[in-house]
Order: sequence, then structure tokens, then C-alpha cells
Amino acid sequence: QEIKEAFDIFDSEGTGKMDYHELKVAIRAMGFEIHKPEALELMARYDTEETGHIGFEAFEDIMAQRYAAQDPVDEMRKAFELFDEERRGKISFRSLRRIARDLGENLTDDELRGMIEEFDQDQDGEINEEEFISIMKQTSLY
Repeated sequence: QEIKEAFDIFDSEGTGKMDYHELKVAIRAMGFEIHKPEALELMARYDTEETGHIGFEAFEDIMAQRYAAQDPVDEMRKAFELFDEERRGKISFRSLRRIARDLGENLTDDELRGMIEEFDQDQDGEINEEEFISIMKQTSLY
């Protein structure tokens, strides 16, 4: 669904195709890095008729490969950095409640406190990166 929406946004002329520039921008908009040589190589590989464009199926395949290549723990570390707004290496109860709400997780304050108590291995009342990864692995967010 997200891949189709991105394709439609960057298929600026509504032709069902995207060119090299649209491909590069779409991949970056989906949160992945891509440089010119790689984008050109993808175009060469998927534009078998040498039209200068690729269709949705090719874009979907490219994005599926990128998603499959992601390291889930690395993604969790990036998420932790986003939630560690004060750059202290810790997430407070207040921040954890906001994170759960932002991610659409319907957790009560008692459930969130229970998570902190369960995963707060160093007993400081906050969640560090290692503890955060443990939580993520045990919820539907992983």
C-alpha cells in the first residue's frame, strides 16, 4: 500500500511509469539512501525495453528488496534515537507514553509503567537503548 502510494505520488504525469529522477526521489522519500550510479544501474536492470521509464511492478520489486535488506535491530536503534529527544541515552515514562500513542499502540499508563518495570534492567526508572530493543522485540512493533 505504502509503495503504491509513493509510486503514484512520484509518477508526476500519471503515466504509470517513472523515470530515473522520479525513481531516485521516490526511493529517498521512502527513507532509503540512493546515489546516482545505483539509480542508473536499477534503471538499466528494470528498463529492459530502454524507454527511460520503469513501471509500478519494477518499483515494487526494488522497494521490496530494500525493505527485505533492512536490519531490524539497526532500525530499532534509529527509532530509539528519534525517541531519545533529549539525547540522554534514555527514554522517560512520559516519552514512552507519547511514543506508544504516536505508533497507534493503545496502552494504558499502568501497562507502560509495567513495561518500564519489566524491562528496566538497571532500575533507573527509564529505558535505555538495550532495554528499548527488548521491548520492541516483544511487541507487535517488531
